[in-house]
Amino acid sequence: MADNVGDFLHRWAKRDPERTAIIDSGRNDLIRTYGALDREAGKVAARLCELGLGPNDRVGICMSNGLGFVDAWFGAVYAGCTTVPITFTATEHEIAFALEHAGCKALLTDRSRREVAEAGRARSGTNAVVLDEEESKGQTILEPRNPEPGAWAMILYTSGTTGAAKGVCITHNSLIQHTSALVTHTLRLTERDRVLGTLPLSHSFGVRMTLLAPFCAGASTIFVPRFSPEHTVSLCKRHGVTWLPGVPTMFMAWSQTEGEPLASLRWCLSAGAPLAESTRREAEQRLGASVRQAYGLTEATISTMNAPPDIAVAGSVGKPVHGVEVRIEDEEGAELSHGVAGEVVIRGKNVMAGYLHDRTATAHVMRGGWVHSGDVGILDQHGRLTVVDRTKDLILRGGHSIYPSEIENVLAGHPGVADVAVVGRRDDYYGEDVVAVIVPTEAVEPAALDRWIRERLAPYKVPRHLAVVEEMPLGPSGKTLKRRLRELVQSGDLATVPLS
Repeated sequence: MADNVGDFLHRWAKRDPERTAIIDSGRNDLIRTYGALDREAGKVAARLCELGLGPNDRVGICMSNGLGFVDAWFGAVYAGCTTVPITFTATEHEIAFALEHAGCKALLTDRSRREVAEAGRARSGTNAVVLDEEESKGQTILEPRNPEPGAWAMILYTSGTTGAAKGVCITHNSLIQHTSALVTHTLRLTERDRVLGTLPLSHSFGVRMTLLAPFCAGASTIFVPRFSPEHTVSLCKRHGVTWLPGVPTMFMAWSQTEGEPLASLRWCLSAGAPLAESTRREAEQRLGASVRQAYGLTEATISTMNAPPDIAVAGSVGKPVHGVEVRIEDEEGAELSHGVAGEVVIRGKNVMAGYLHDRTATAHVMRGGWVHSGDVGILDQHGRLTVVDRTKDLILRGGHSIYPSEIENVLAGHPGVADVAVVGRRDDYYGEDVVAVIVPTEAVEPAALDRWIRERLAPYKVPRHLAVVEEMPLGPSGKTLKRRLRELVQSGDLATVPLS
């Protein structure tokens, strides 16, 4: 087994340096071998060391899917640093928050995002050094350092289960053991596999399934900087993709493309949000391969999976993966029997070390080694999990986790908004879409609110619809009844208008 997560690349570079590691479709299908990628990552590591960075220092990465991100991610790991992936579409406000909260000493970015990255660094008040791809590599090649297994390899920002954005700390040991177990016992990836990398590498699902898992197996990934259903299907055909991970919105889009089934495809994996049974069937018919589901969250990634050769069960997200325990608890923490609904709790090497700078939130979510998901589920007599509801307000839009409080805090800062609540509404394409409900202080134009939000939040978080009310429905304690708002929005009894 690898000593640290950098070994997923370094060992293959020594064993088979001419093996194709990645193909960057954004650069005319430019190929990078394991040996060449190892050297480029070593140059990034050398540059970081020239700047005085070393073990446990944090490095932000705000790049699109492709060679630059992979060089930066493994370069930071080779230097002994902790990576802090930031979504490529992040605003300067979001970049500033991540840099300041994580205490990043450097930010690696695409040249196209340099201006926004610089603005975010300035807003953060930190001394982080901003480097684009051309500036991020030294003249020498640094051999990978060997951090302690318990050291943090990565901090991923998520809206989490308890409120605003939080940094989920993940150790080398967790990444190594969970990824290795997934590859060996569940995914069964080999060095002959080719994986499509269209999931964003700033997210847990993307970085684990399209970067770490393939590199653990010695497989190849075809990276796509921007999703297009027709283009990605074409790439699958051209490069003989054998395994296809995606979110439900991608599978819906793929199911609506035209053409012959993909002969090379073994099976597909959907996660990030519930997959409608009709979408699954249509995608299977179009792609010519079984589409299975998995379940997890950033705090406890890929906990269950309905992977072959297990039979496909409609609505099920499968059995716990190797090394992971899943059980169902009641409100008092007692374990429930098969067939009884309760909260899904998870324990294993896949769980986080905790939230950065937030012991209270960590203690709330992690109790006795178990991560409390906030999801309601049922385990059948075979150990298969079905997720039936959520106790939290988290909105799952197109595979993205969106916490309403983050959007509410932004809208509450607008002078025309007296009160605000953000809820999810079922959507055939996205799974859920985001609706903002406001009590205005004065007449306010939707376009003005849209501009206000877009300056402060990534596009996927921006509400698409707005409802204006005179007052919020309140419960006995004076709290806004979000469940009632969701019912009104979903039924159409509360009229909405497009926000953008």
